[in-house]
Amino acid sequence: MMANYAVGDIQGCFKEFKEGLELINFKSSKDFLWITGDLINRGPDSFKVLEYVFKIKNSVHIVLGNHDLHYLNCFFNKKNLSHEDTFQSQMFHKKSLKMAQFLLQQPFVFSKKILTKRKAIQVAMVHAGIPKNMSLKKAETLSKICGLELINDPKKNLKKIFEDKRNFHSINSFSGLINFFTRVRVVNKNGLPDFSFKGRKKNIPPNLVTWFKKENKIMNDIDLLVFGHWAALQGKTDISNIIALDTGCCWGKELTFLRLEDQKKFVIKSKQK
Repeated sequence: MMANYAVGDIQGCFKEFKEGLELINFKSSKDFLWITGDLINRGPDSFKVLEYVFKIKNSVHIVLGNHDLHYLNCFFNKKNLSHEDTFQSQMFHKKSLKMAQFLLQQPFVFSKKILTKRKAIQVAMVHAGIPKNMSLKKAETLSKICGLELINDPKKNLKKIFEDKRNFHSINSFSGLINFFTRVRVVNKNGLPDFSFKGRKKNIPPNLVTWFKKENKIMNDIDLLVFGHWAALQGKTDISNIIALDTGCCWGKELTFLRLEDQKKFVIKSKQK
């Protein structure tokens, strides 16, 4: 019987990724793998992750994360890498352009109806978060529009994502919306992002809340939402149908897989130090 499995931020941790696929007995001939973004960077084997995912691309659903965008910006705009970046080898590999173009085609928001034993459920995926007043239809439409702009002019529009500081916090702008989809953790009382906070939930300042604590319009359209990005949550949102899957594999913690049909988790211990 086929199954859908979501996995949190892999970030170049290829050994843990492959071990997890073996644990869930993933078969690309019948199963689907949902990846919450940040396939690469920080871990030691970014290119291996990309190459393997490309190999099984017909059985994979991906949303772009902030580290994926950082890599694409470095690649297309010839940016210097920081000392923390670990995708140097894939910048100059003979397959680099093919892998970059593959990533560039991935959406920011993805959803699909899947069958459980009892009923069909609508599942959505994003890397970081969804603005509170955004329906599923609007989120997917804007994701497609932003994606087409990236594909049509990657150099110009990747630069805009990282350098358009004036619109960083405006979800009505190209750069602001993409940064919300890929970087948000907390928002203010108006639902606007504050990108400065990166810590644990218990340390959130009193004037801010987690983006998923706001009444999110998208939850009227779906049964389950999965996201990554925020490892400090340790997989806990305290909301049963909004599930955080980044559990800090690249920081020496865990890589978490989730079977979407019954929300059973499968955990691989990190090999990173």
